Amino acid sequence: MSASSFLCLLFLGHRILLAWALRGAPLPPRAPPGGSDPPAKEGGRKPSSSSSSSAPSSLSGAERTSFHWTPSGRRTGSLYCRAGIGFHLQIHPDGAVNGSHHASLLSILEIFAVSQGIVGIRGVFSNKFLAMSKKGKLHASAKFTDDCKFRERFQENSYNTYASVMYRTEKTGREWYVALNKRGKAKRGCSPRVKPQHVSTHFLPRFRQTDQPEELSFTIAVPEKKKPPVIIPAKPKVPLPVPRKNTPPVKYRLKFRFG
Repeated sequence: MSASSFLCLLFLGHRILLAWALRGAPLPPRAPPGGSDPPAKEGGRKPSSSSSSSAPSSLSGAERTSFHWTPSGRRTGSLYCRAGIGFHLQIHPDGAVNGSHHASLLSILEIFAVSQGIVGIRGVFSNKFLAMSKKGKLHASAKFTDDCKFRERFQENSYNTYASVMYRTEKTGREWYVALNKRGKAKRGCSPRVKPQHVSTHFLPRFRQTDQPEELSFTIAVPEKKKPPVIIPAKPKVPLPVPRKNTPPVKYRLKFRFG
């Protein structure tokens, strides 16, 4: 082993020992770039300014206004009666019930199920329930009682009828229905003209959809029309001349007549 190689090995060993010594030395603490923050207590967590000052809320302002919660089993809309020129059933805060040709806030109703086939009708703006008295008069009640229960039936003409659950004619057993006359006034359910066959008792529920259905788009590939093949008319066949057989030449003899 030469002297030059021994010196090289000695130099490399010195560099390796120096690198290990520098790696084990502790580094000095660095100061934060934006200034000095108070040191955190032992066993505690340093408070972060972002989490304390501006904590993100679960719903932003735009999402809260556009979010509509509707309880299950409740339908919100209007009841359109086909009597006269057509009226929307309205429930007023003072307890009056009538119909209006044009839809308004008073005509926004909430129909909810009480039991099988039995529903209740509440005015969203007036916060009162549609009820029928013992005399068959329609009115608005602040509390939901048995007078506010109606039997909802679907007719063959796609309209609904609402009959009182509590009251009916005792002698004949005829049910009392919610009805509007041709002027938009509420009719008494005990009236003999209020029948399920009459247009005054027919109501068409018009419910609005809070969640609009997603727009579905699709493409239809129209098959290309194949061009009909071009038919070239066939050339008429010209009959070929029939070759004549070689007939022997005819010899004519001249006949002379004298006299």
